[in-house]
Amino acid sequence: MKASFPRAADYRNESVDNALCESAEPFRHFPYRERHLQCLWVDRRLRPKGLKTTEDEPIAVEHPGDWNLEAGPDFLNAVLLVGKEKRRISGDLEIHIHSNGWKQHGHDDDARYANVRFHIVYFQGVEIPGLIQIPLQDVLATDPRFSFENIDLTAYPYSIPSGDFPLLGMHPDHKIQWLESAGEERLRLKAERFAFAMQSKEPDQLLWEELMAALGYKNNKAAFRQLAAILPLARLRSIAQTPGDAYALLLSLSGLLPANPDPAWDAPTRRFIRSTWDFWWKQSAELKEQALEKSEWTLAGIRPANHPVRRLMAAAHYAFKIPELADHKTLLTEFPSNYWNRHISWKTKCNPTALVGASRANAIVTNILVPWHAATGAGKLNLRRLPIEPTNSIIRQTAHTLFGPDHTPKVYRSALARQGLIQIFHDYLITHRLDELREKSS
Repeated sequence: MKASFPRAADYRNESVDNALCESAEPFRHFPYRERHLQCLWVDRRLRPKGLKTTEDEPIAVEHPGDWNLEAGPDFLNAVLLVGKEKRRISGDLEIHIHSNGWKQHGHDDDARYANVRFHIVYFQGVEIPGLIQIPLQDVLATDPRFSFENIDLTAYPYSIPSGDFPLLGMHPDHKIQWLESAGEERLRLKAERFAFAMQSKEPDQLLWEELMAALGYKNNKAAFRQLAAILPLARLRSIAQTPGDAYALLLSLSGLLPANPDPAWDAPTRRFIRSTWDFWWKQSAELKEQALEKSEWTLAGIRPANHPVRRLMAAAHYAFKIPELADHKTLLTEFPSNYWNRHISWKTKCNPTALVGASRANAIVTNILVPWHAATGAGKLNLRRLPIEPTNSIIRQTAHTLFGPDHTPKVYRSALARQGLIQIFHDYLITHRLDELREKSS
């Protein structure tokens, strides 16, 4: 992967991320950040059941603690019930990927950590005297529905530093070079995560899961990814002979297939829903039992063109294009004639349009296909020809924080530079490490 992202090293040499340092052990690799673990811990929907200490005592979480956005422990005033007798213990809580992060980060001699009672780690390791250690790796492995990829790091508390702009005086050429090297690092890390996932999944199945998640957008990414796990690509292709069959399977498993006809439906829509039910009724009881509940979807406020019942048709076609679409990216937006591009939706009242637009296709190319290619070693990458995605709030906020309100957007007009600003946001802004950037402006 070094050859695929040669300039990523320029950014890494200037930026030492704690999560990367901790995951440097060759046989205990973890391609995610401590913030993933922090989000998992604070969100009771993600926090695994069956937590235990390294002494095999059960843990119940009465209060996960107050997320500390300043220097010091990750969470303050946590309350946990420990052991079968449910001993009520309160105190601060610190999270690391490896248990030796406690000493690596110098917490032993830091008075701010004197009230820490709980040490949450991903990998079980050497215990710190006086701390209750709770490892996560094994308990997370028992939950087939869990994926770190479903965690939106920006959806949880963070603060943006204020004050002077650390890179205001950086030379414009250096700004562009540094941003693009950060962009390569972001793509390299994505490829690293894909390679990590391929240790337990076939490349085509991984691509299937990632494409499904991309079609789910932010609100329904987890549900789409869950569908891809319930109906793996190989099984879908063994049952479905056509994209129409695949759509019937996916729509039925999603729990979004209408149970009863609507009097307002036209004749083609009635025939379409009836044919979908005819195909679904033939499937095994075992498969039907795995169907999602409608409550697992976020449907309120979804734009009609992004509604899951439409996006699942795109997924049904993608299932028969893997891995060809990784080499022919125009296939992302090209679909044969089907119900959704011929009729107004029975559910979304959306006029016929492309199932996947150019903007979403560009995001898939950059965030999925390029890293997947790098992880599989399939083909040479041309990062200069990455499609340019629209700017977003993270890109604009990071550029403003680094370069000031009067900066020129020209410094991040390339796709790589925009990816770089997102990487810098996660490395420096929400981790309160802006001071480390000031020396770069000289």
